[in-house]
Amino acid sequence: MFIENYVIGGTILCKTGLHIGGSSDNIDIGGSDNPVIRDSVSGLPYIPGSSLKGKLRSLLELSDKKSAESVIRNRGKVATDKTCIASKLFGVSAEQGNTELKFPTRTIVRDSYPTEETLELWRESQDLLNGTELKYENTINRIDSSANPRNIERVPKNSRFSFEIIFSKYEDDDVNIIKLLEAIKLLEDNYLGGSGSRGFGQVVFENISISKRNVEYYVEDSKEDVIIENSTIKEAIEAVRN
Repeated sequence: MFIENYVIGGTILCKTGLHIGGSSDNIDIGGSDNPVIRDSVSGLPYIPGSSLKGKLRSLLELSDKKSAESVIRNRGKVATDKTCIASKLFGVSAEQGNTELKFPTRTIVRDSYPTEETLELWRESQDLLNGTELKYENTINRIDSSANPRNIERVPKNSRFSFEIIFSKYEDDDVNIIKLLEAIKLLEDNYLGGSGSRGFGQVVFENISISKRNVEYYVEDSKEDVIIENSTIKEAIEAVRN
């Protein structure tokens, strides 16, 4: 039985350029070899909920022993052990019609869109086109030392995106929001998107707010219980623990 939802919100700050790849089916003349994913309506970059959720899950699978063991048994695929924390938080989808492995998710990760301040920053910059810059790189042939230039499209540093994550708690649950927050903290020392080993994708979660919404909130229009506002991820973890 449903008990309550935890609503986690805030902003994602790009400390370095961010590249989350999109389709290159339609390449413009002079465009990027490696474009970012864009919203089909506005044409502007965004962070898909699937990308953020997948990264949080993979970091949790690496940091939790039981989840890591399930990944190893699955030869690198996602953890499917229903008793491990990764499966409990993020669920397990039915694979190749095997419904026995199916397990519902407790975590919803929304798409993250640029803040108004970031949109203004992009509009004012003469070096950006529709919210992105081109990062030029060379790959060097180790035999003849010839260069193979390429460019990668990325969202510039200091861009911010609004994010929202919903964590649902049910009766007799033995999983809590702490592990989800710890995965967010792990991400701050890792990277989001591609080319992380080359400096891309360093992010920080800012202005974090967490509120609790029980059944009465949805049925009787009662107020939500605000746990913390405008915090860092470290402060948010401490607030929930207390």
